[in-house]
Amino acid sequence: MSKFNLRPWHSIRAVIQWQRRCRKAGKQSAAKILILSALALIVVLGTVFSFILGEPNAQGNPTRAEQSPSFAIADATSTKLVRKPAQSQVLYRDIYLRQQPNRIIFGNDKLKLEFDRATGQWLILAADGIAGNLIAAADIAQNIDFQIDGNWAIAQHGAKLLHYETAIDRFRKGVTLNLSFGVVPRPHQTDSPYEFELTVAYTLFPDRGSLARSATLRRNFSSARASAKQVRKLEGFRFGLPGVGIENPDLCVVDVPGPFLPQTYVAPQTPYKNLVNQSIQLHRAPDAGLGILTMTNKQRQMTLASWMETSGEVAYNSTIRGDGRKLSFWHENLRAYRLPEQYTVTSDIHHVELTTQALPAALAQYRQMLARTLPLATNTPQWAREMVLLEVYPPYFPEGFKGITKKLSFYRNIGFNTIYLMPHWVGGYAPIDLYQVEPSYGTSDDLRELVRTAHSLGMKVLFDMVIHGFDPKSSVPQERPDLFVRDEQGNLARHREWGSISTDWASPAYQQYMVDLALHDLKTYNIDGYRVDAAGYKGASWDAKIPYPAYRSGSASPELMQRMLSAMQAVKPETVLLSEIFGPVFYSVSNLVHDNQTEAGQFLLDRMAAGKVNAQHYKAHIANVLSALPAGANRVYFTRNHDTSWFYHFNGYTPRLMAMEAVHALFGIPEVFAGDPKYSPNPDDNPDVYEFYRRLFLTRQQFPELVRGEVLLREIECDNPWVFTGLRRSNGQLTLVAISFSGDREAANLTLSINTSTTQARQKIQLIDPIQGDNIEFARTGDAMNSVRIKLKPFQILMGRL
Repeated sequence: MSKFNLRPWHSIRAVIQWQRRCRKAGKQSAAKILILSALALIVVLGTVFSFILGEPNAQGNPTRAEQSPSFAIADATSTKLVRKPAQSQVLYRDIYLRQQPNRIIFGNDKLKLEFDRATGQWLILAADGIAGNLIAAADIAQNIDFQIDGNWAIAQHGAKLLHYETAIDRFRKGVTLNLSFGVVPRPHQTDSPYEFELTVAYTLFPDRGSLARSATLRRNFSSARASAKQVRKLEGFRFGLPGVGIENPDLCVVDVPGPFLPQTYVAPQTPYKNLVNQSIQLHRAPDAGLGILTMTNKQRQMTLASWMETSGEVAYNSTIRGDGRKLSFWHENLRAYRLPEQYTVTSDIHHVELTTQALPAALAQYRQMLARTLPLATNTPQWAREMVLLEVYPPYFPEGFKGITKKLSFYRNIGFNTIYLMPHWVGGYAPIDLYQVEPSYGTSDDLRELVRTAHSLGMKVLFDMVIHGFDPKSSVPQERPDLFVRDEQGNLARHREWGSISTDWASPAYQQYMVDLALHDLKTYNIDGYRVDAAGYKGASWDAKIPYPAYRSGSASPELMQRMLSAMQAVKPETVLLSEIFGPVFYSVSNLVHDNQTEAGQFLLDRMAAGKVNAQHYKAHIANVLSALPAGANRVYFTRNHDTSWFYHFNGYTPRLMAMEAVHALFGIPEVFAGDPKYSPNPDDNPDVYEFYRRLFLTRQQFPELVRGEVLLREIECDNPWVFTGLRRSNGQLTLVAISFSGDREAANLTLSINTSTTQARQKIQLIDPIQGDNIEFARTGDAMNSVRIKLKPFQILMGRL
């Protein structure tokens, strides 16, 4: 047996005994003892490392371990290990590593990962109590890749496993297996045979079904000087879960919480098999959406969830991709850098969570991540939470600003307490001059009078704010070129979606320009804040002269918004920001965030009319989003805004649309559009529309829990899919709301999972119709008196305290 296969403590004891014998016999000089002791120490260290790392790998290179004392002890004596493979090496608590001739097995009590020892290919992701593989064995490029100069490097060139190692987190929270690959061979260079070294980290945590993945890319030195001068464009990383499924895919459903476009809509609880022939790229996260992909085996009550953690610095795309038989989950991490030689970039973290419960448990994990990395802004005044918002478009009013001012008292009587004024400056959503009032709307004095009148009526006023860029006809790009993004040739760059001259959000000069504008509007008009338009991340800048990474120019909108809000609140503490864009990153830098895409409401109404979705689908959408966001997030809902007709279509103020508006008013912060002269109908066309809103908003005033109370949607079940049900709870008050989305009379059995003394004490409940004024009594049923059967007229709203 080789001495490197001896137990380390046997080697240490032998060395100590040998030194003692030498000293006792007096046969060794001090110098000789020192030399021989050093040699003995080398033997001991070799033995220890051999024991820790196991046998050499398939290439004959021993794996590398973290060479810290904490790793060497690894708490092995106190570890309780269940189901670990035979002859496994305990790394920390229940986390183990086993090296077989052709496999690397890395796992804990909840998860097990297996890799090909020769290639590093990820072969198996297995879970405790679940039969089979959660993913399909696939090429390395299906699991991890990086994009260089527009090409996916591993897909194009392959990857060679160089070495692997394990490391314990210094805070002892988990253990990481690092696999390092060489990518893009350079056969004639002996110093660095690969242009890139990619190290993929797989981290497990004790007693948890959680996997965290990340990648670190280094561009190696080249002795070829022509290559050394070339700066490569790293456009991001890609993480994949190929062929993902929990046992029998026919028992699985897919949920993708968050906003959607008509072409990307995935109804809650969509059967797995319905998606296998589709490829759906969802809203970019965390700016435009949530980025969560989930799959639940309803029979096993187990959910797999996948997302990325970027702390809002960069965005990522989430995609569901079907191959006709199975689904794959992909996340594209848009961490873009100019990459010279000897430069290293680390990706953001890809999370895979496996919960032994239904979807809400997985969403709770996502919520915890947000609370840690993107906590809610703490500077939100109370009035923002009580907002009832009216969006006004100056061209709709024949007298512009004066016309709006004349109608403010009417709007106040309806119940609106906040006006959101669409662009008032020259150029509108393609700004030409953000300081100059559009003459066709009126004068600066007219605008000041509008704001003053609103304030006298107890209303707040938000201006619109466009930050994506300036119209090419504007003089600002020529006067202030330091505010804008440039391309590689030094030319002013265009916004990829709007075609404007794109502003550089990371530029200190641009940030100060916008702070100065905000303070000007505050001083000149005494506004109460902004609705910020199109703050979604807009891509990298490859200008070689910028002093920050390429991704920053297009992803620093949260930093910009935070600076603007801080500057305004230093002067007027009650000011707020409302983000048009829907992702969770904006909750950390603004006070309110819209819920969904401009097309979403009308799209769902069209689908309901066709019988393809129902009220329960919309309830599940709202419930899933609220479960993922931090508690207290202020979500603003609308069915129609100015973009609905501009970019989609609007079918009018139908009874079903008004039912949806009731959901928004009674379970969130409602927003209503006052009208567009080019696209009718408008609320003014039918007096019943504003009367409906008036009665709805009056109900909010009569039941304060509908404004300030906790939203409880999962705590009440309804057996009729066309009836939206929920609860609001505040200060001991529990209020039930039921809204029919059906054109027929409907009956519904409601069951509450909440126990309160008042709920149990009353044999009957009184529900009112806030629109028609009806008062209806229903009897409770069930052993705990937690059930009630109700009947509703077409599109009726019923509500009452329990």
